[in-house]
Amino acid sequence: MLWKKQREIEELVFEHLNRVDESLRFFLCSLNSYVQEGDVDKAEEYALETHKTEGQADDVRRRVETQLLTGALMPASRRDILQLVEQVDRLANAAENALDHLLLQRIQIPEDLRPAILEITNKTEIIFAHVKDAISVLFKNMEAALEHTQQIEQIEGQIDHIERKTIKHIFELDLELAHKLQVNNFVRSVVELSDRAEDLSDHIELMVAQKHL
Repeated sequence: MLWKKQREIEELVFEHLNRVDESLRFFLCSLNSYVQEGDVDKAEEYALETHKTEGQADDVRRRVETQLLTGALMPASRRDILQLVEQVDRLANAAENALDHLLLQRIQIPEDLRPAILEITNKTEIIFAHVKDAISVLFKNMEAALEHTQQIEQIEGQIDHIERKTIKHIFELDLELAHKLQVNNFVRSVVELSDRAEDLSDHIELMVAQKHL
């Protein structure tokens, strides 16, 4: 019975992960449509799908919580799984917030900032892939997940470096201060996703470390 409950929890965790992954893919499509193609209508269509799939992920997260509250798994494991799912969920929330920030304000992205923003989003997509791979192996071979957490932390550092250069560039541009602040806040909102991924990476590493205590 315990093994059966564990399998049910694992399946729900993976279902939640897939819904979040789908939401993040729509997020990237929306961002690219707006920044690279200048197609606001298409960006809004993808943003709507981002919100829809994030809502589906929330539904699955609540099912995980319900299962855990019924007493499935040991207390320490319940806490670890709950925190894991919550931190995965924060990735989708950060994606929603970034799109809301961009589309509700219709922020005009200066042409010479677009390559840096697109580089951040490309690296963020790579981080998503490592997040998914880390969780996919976590229940079978915890140590194997560390290979992916190391990559997440390395790429997150690269994104931070691009962010600093980009923000410095923003305030060197001949723009109104309000416009500079708009673009600055948007860039920070996009970088927030890689920050949340690093938090998740830290939690996975803690789970692995606790296994050896």
